[in-house]
Amino acid sequence: MDRTLLAHIALKLGTHPENIAVEALGHILTSSEAALRAIEDVLKTGGAEIGTISPDVQTQASDEERTRPDLAGSDEHGVERVLIEAKFWAGLTKRQPVTYLERLQTGQPSALLFVAPAARFEPLWAELRRRVVEKEMNFGLESRDANLWTAEVGGERHLMLISWKALLDRMASKASMAGESHAVADIRQLLGLTQRMDVDAFLPLRPEELGPEIPRRMSNLRRLVDDATTRAREAKWVSTQGLIVTSKPKGYGRYMRLAGATVWFGVNFILWSRTRDTPLWLTFHEGNGHMTLEEVRSNLQPLRQMYPPDLIDSDGRMHVPIDLPVNVEYDLVLDAVVKRLAEIARLIGLPGATG
Repeated sequence: MDRTLLAHIALKLGTHPENIAVEALGHILTSSEAALRAIEDVLKTGGAEIGTISPDVQTQASDEERTRPDLAGSDEHGVERVLIEAKFWAGLTKRQPVTYLERLQTGQPSALLFVAPAARFEPLWAELRRRVVEKEMNFGLESRDANLWTAEVGGERHLMLISWKALLDRMASKASMAGESHAVADIRQLLGLTQRMDVDAFLPLRPEELGPEIPRRMSNLRRLVDDATTRAREAKWVSTQGLIVTSKPKGYGRYMRLAGATVWFGVNFILWSRTRDTPLWLTFHEGNGHMTLEEVRSNLQPLRQMYPPDLIDSDGRMHVPIDLPVNVEYDLVLDAVVKRLAEIARLIGLPGATG
């Protein structure tokens, strides 16, 4: 899903993906009645029964106080009843949320709706609450479920926080039932962008992540790469002559010739976070080995037939995951890695490789 055209263009050419997401969301809401009904349902679930939202949803609409919410929706009488703020990982501005809440009229249901990644809910909600309370505004009748957090902030105004996925899934469902195929396609494009933004995000730190366990684990994995390489080299089916150990932003590992094929072996953070639940990977390159990349690909076809496939093509390279056993001692993990390397070597064309 994160390989959509919108995601590619937004990250390739745009310096502010939030602005692109805002324009995309605005386009969807102004062109799809079903998407508007989904927004109304979200607001009603959160306690703000504002009725029908006009299709004339405004993006970046300023007022006299120079507040400029990402999106503003009005009722059939032209009264603003919902302001929407689209967030990925940018911080709150100094006017958010208090000045935006003050922009909404009291005496009738209205809402300030933040849309953000689910992983950001805790710190973002805490900051929203702090700023509201600091200005001596009411923050009562708080409600939370998995994807929608709400609070009444006085005068029938509501502060809400919903995840991108929850909102877009609701919109897509409504549009699909209404037969709005064009809207479904647009929503999927935007969903692809939001998922892509989640992949590269700096997730809020949790206290347990600051302890010694993570650095110790990283050190263990580096040792595992080095020890497995040594074992395979001693068995004569791996050569590292003239090749280097590398420490790159994507992880730690080394180049080697495995059964005559050029390969990088090590911890790959990118593949670990996006593709499969394992830190160790083999990445095959076109290089100075005895086999071309196409010859290696042909020999490794049995891996592609597995489910999920163990041969993954990406960016002109081939990647093979090295799954690790859990809840066992280090020696057994090392044995499993060496055995896996031997299996790959035999597939490439070295019958004598053993783990």
